[in-house]
Amino acid sequence: MNSVWDKWLPKGFAPARATVEAKLCEPQILVELSVIAALP
Repeated sequence: MNSVWDKWLPKGFAPARATVEAKLCEPQILVELSVIAALP
């Protein structure tokens, strides 16, 4: 996963990230997203 991430973003401009492997609740669910945002 790191090699794909490194090729996708310019060096020094990558945001923080975390990856995990987890079983999802339904087999037809293929992707789980989590978003964190803040107002200035």
